[in-house]
Amino acid sequence: MGYDVAGTLMGQLPGYFRPVIEFQEILKAHGHAVNALEGMAARVRDNLYVTTCDGDTASYYEGLFGITCRPGDALEFRRMRLLSKFNTIVPFSVGFLRDRLDELYGKGGYAMEADAVALTLKIKVTSDRYGAVDLLYDLLWDIVPAHIQVIANQEASNRVYGKLHVGGQVTGSTLIQTVYFQTEALVPSEANISGAVSGAAVRTIKIGGET
Repeated sequence: MGYDVAGTLMGQLPGYFRPVIEFQEILKAHGHAVNALEGMAARVRDNLYVTTCDGDTASYYEGLFGITCRPGDALEFRRMRLLSKFNTIVPFSVGFLRDRLDELYGKGGYAMEADAVALTLKIKVTSDRYGAVDLLYDLLWDIVPAHIQVIANQEASNRVYGKLHVGGQVTGSTLIQTVYFQTEALVPSEANISGAVSGAAVRTIKIGGET
């Protein structure tokens, strides 16, 4: 794992045994066994916590909660869903709901309005994390009382940066070209316009009968 077990054992072996090939191979075998044991111990340690558990342990907990895992669900998303289930407590309160939403999306990842008179709960998720809406509804169905109307959706915005390049080349003797550039977009943009002229000729221009 983090160190050379076979080398450590070899250092503990009396000097007159070290050149013996049989002892060298025995220590290599013991080193491999110790490394495997450390790997299994690390896996057991990780599986004691939902945030570091592997897929098999996540599947076990999902079976206990009756959660159906879809083929596209990432392991990190499954862990967050399980944590949401473990953190579910009653009775319901707006403060508790805000704490759970902060854990899922961060303080700036959503907006919530609660009307105690009309018994309505409006939640808008602005986070673009994977499965944001699924995590939201899994949480709401578990903790929000049935007599409260829930209005929830996701509204995420992304910025896409781009550039516009326009080029032209003149090969004839006469060119009349009018270029208009006018754009309206919600994303920042740049425009580069270039041109080249080849083969132009000077011609006689008559004004009022005079050359």
